[in-house]
Amino acid sequence: MGAQYMYISVFIAELIFLIASTSATWSSPMLVKLNGTDDNPLGYVISKTENSLLASLNIIGSLIGSIIFGMLGQKFGRKSLLTFLGLPLLVFCLVMAWCKVYWLLLSCRFIIGIACGGVFTILPMYCGEIADANNRGILGASLTVFMNVGMLIPYCLGPFIPYFWFHIILAVLPAIYMVLFYVFAPESPYHLIKTDEDAARKVLLKIRSKEKVPQIIEEMKLSMKQTTDVSIMDILRSRGLRKAFIMGLGGFTFQQLTGTIIVATYTQTIFEEAGSGISSDLCPIIVAIAQLIMTIFVSAISDRYPRKFLLSLSHFLVALVQIPFGAYFFLKKHDYDVESVSWLPLVCLIIYVCVYNIGVGPVLVTFLGELFPPRVKGVAISCMLSVNWIGSFFLTSYFNTMNDALGIGVLFWLFSLCSFLAVIFIKFFMIETKGKTLEEIQKELND
Repeated sequence: MGAQYMYISVFIAELIFLIASTSATWSSPMLVKLNGTDDNPLGYVISKTENSLLASLNIIGSLIGSIIFGMLGQKFGRKSLLTFLGLPLLVFCLVMAWCKVYWLLLSCRFIIGIACGGVFTILPMYCGEIADANNRGILGASLTVFMNVGMLIPYCLGPFIPYFWFHIILAVLPAIYMVLFYVFAPESPYHLIKTDEDAARKVLLKIRSKEKVPQIIEEMKLSMKQTTDVSIMDILRSRGLRKAFIMGLGGFTFQQLTGTIIVATYTQTIFEEAGSGISSDLCPIIVAIAQLIMTIFVSAISDRYPRKFLLSLSHFLVALVQIPFGAYFFLKKHDYDVESVSWLPLVCLIIYVCVYNIGVGPVLVTFLGELFPPRVKGVAISCMLSVNWIGSFFLTSYFNTMNDALGIGVLFWLFSLCSFLAVIFIKFFMIETKGKTLEEIQKELND
């Protein structure tokens, strides 16, 4: 019963990850509508500058949100914050449905971005603290499944239903989530132990086997005594925390340098430049479905293999598939006839999202949730996510500039090189966390 309740609680919590992820691909169908007049609530075709701001301002919001909620995560319960974060996603999707002025639409994107930053910061903390050491892998991998379902929703619905009803649907989802999460999910025992040991024990009795609870309580109390509220400088001064921070920061940096944000944001642009015979509206859906199927498969097997193995394998395969992908665009840019292999970009991107989700996507999220002790998680995760958001913003903002200067082919060859370097980083700088308790991980980091 304990394991079933834990799974239900985490899966309900992960619904907000699905909802927040719709923001990442919102721009793909909605900017098409705003660049036309048939279903445009603004009444005019937006400029290229307005287009870029709508596509990227939510990333700046996410950066700010990760910092704010990283700090709030030290003072307020994970459940309270995750419940609250559903509210702006609900309210501002409704505002967007009726919005008829650009500045208000832009403001909504920014505020929704702040909420998404909070979700991406607090949710891994909650899942890492609720899940047992033996099943954190599958629960962490399921985060990526929920994320990919969320990213798929705008691709599948946006082009085919009116702008107004699209945003009404996006508003209904957080309303359902808030009710389910408030009613069924428990507070994190790692948060409760700070002020109410009995409440923490009651939660543990629901999500763990009864005989393990006394030992877990003692381990949690010992962990809380050994850690205090910290700043980023405290993390950098501690040998163990500094090692963990470097691992997490390196993991996120190499994740960005696989080019994943470029693939997610500019899929349609890439296919238009590739000149594939398949519709550029349909290709993103095909790629997103392939990605979803792969993440479901990985969720089922993620706890069978070590984290480092899956991360290394994923980065290595990502590096390999980007070589022919880059070659196609390099040859096309230099006026070689590539019509006979016009199918290659679609095949390469399908393979890319599949191998990316073997490890780089889901395993890194799990690794992050396992790496830090409770009182450090808020500061550490918010700092790393801030760097992640900054990287996303610059890659998204300067993609067109880099494309003009280098071409998509050379750009993805550079991403391939970075993925090969990531394999070396994982081999020599990361530790294994699979099957270990939070206390065992901290001991290894400090040895």
